[in-house]
Amino acid sequence: MRRVVLAPHCDDETLGCGGLLAKYPGETSVVVIAMPDDVRRKEFNVAKDILGYESAIFLGLCDGNIGEDMHRLVGILDQVVSDMRPDELYLPFPSMHQDHIAAYEAGIRAGRLSMSEGHWFTPSLYVYDVAAYDLSLYPTDLKWDFFESLREDDIDKKVDALSAYSSQAVTGPHPINSVKQQAAVIGNARQIDWAEPYSLVRGVRV
Repeated sequence: MRRVVLAPHCDDETLGCGGLLAKYPGETSVVVIAMPDDVRRKEFNVAKDILGYESAIFLGLCDGNIGEDMHRLVGILDQVVSDMRPDELYLPFPSMHQDHIAAYEAGIRAGRLSMSEGHWFTPSLYVYDVAAYDLSLYPTDLKWDFFESLREDDIDKKVDALSAYSSQAVTGPHPINSVKQQAAVIGNARQIDWAEPYSLVRGVRV
């Protein structure tokens, strides 16, 4: 199984898929689209070590403006997907941030069935939640309808990895500060202890 997580920025991979990365470290790669500053890059490396996965790629696009040239972004992701040939591709929910919308749109296009020779058709596409925004400016029919069962060790690693991003810390009540509690509530509602929510866009088992 090959899984690829598309992250608009360093920390989105952990916010959305930290449990998945901890559960399948040898099968999952992260592709960071926006170029981080030195501080965020160091925090990313610490978080990656905590979660235990090895494979990470940085595309180096302009933070806050990765969708300026959507044609170019789709072409870059087409090449990444063709090179990595994932069985599952994970995209950010198109929330308030323009980079998340661009990453989602370009990722969906990169996951398309294409007539172009050499294009990799990713069998399964998922959208992950980034628990940082409570409003959506982007109308979709996405629903949280797929749930990854986690061990407590997986969710604890996710919490520790998020703590590595001290430059992004939020004080007081905030979804980012209740990741473990949310995982318990989401899991308990499905009769499991811990879970991460995803939206299944397309699922193919072979």
